[in-house]
Amino acid sequence: MGLLEVLLPPACAGCGRFGHRVCEVCLAGFRPAGTPDDRFAAADPGMVVGDTLELAMAAFAHGGTLRRALQRLKYGGSGQIAIPLGRAAAPALEALTRVCGPLPLVPVPVHEARLRQRGYNQAALLASALAGAAGLEVVDILERRRPTARQHGLGKAARLHNLRGAFALRDGARSPPAGILVDDILTTSATLESCAQVLRDAGAAAVFGFAIAREI
Repeated sequence: MGLLEVLLPPACAGCGRFGHRVCEVCLAGFRPAGTPDDRFAAADPGMVVGDTLELAMAAFAHGGTLRRALQRLKYGGSGQIAIPLGRAAAPALEALTRVCGPLPLVPVPVHEARLRQRGYNQAALLASALAGAAGLEVVDILERRRPTARQHGLGKAARLHNLRGAFALRDGARSPPAGILVDDILTTSATLESCAQVLRDAGAAAVFGFAIAREI
């Protein structure tokens, strides 16, 4: 803990209590995204996304204090919130790796204009926290080559159209044989599926997805 946090303890991103970036009460209140039987989200075959993303999983339901914490992470300039969120979600990631194996984590990228505005890519911070907790490698090999309209409120078809051609491998990067894409929120899986297509086109045999929260 740094001197600044000793003199001015952080306020919980979920409830505002001082002392932790995300307090124990809020962490304990995060609801799982589903039961072990229905937690996995299969890609919609009607959108031809099942050929790219094998399986996507989210740790928690997107609501309550977790929603507020993710908003602070994404829009509030509070990058350190990724650390407790990643640690809290690590058991769910371990459940996914029991299915797919201990694959490298690939953060979903943000456009460079948004990166300059925020100062960080929240998915990359979450991937780093998850990797540290689960003992996995992070390979930050994707880039977003064009800005896109906000996905909120769009249906799956519109999201896929909005993201068409938005992602690519970084210059000189190579895809791992298989990997796990990491994002903050899973809604329709369009973003994960678009990124998975890039990795597939680059030679990946299997691509999985993981998010901290799922919009239910």
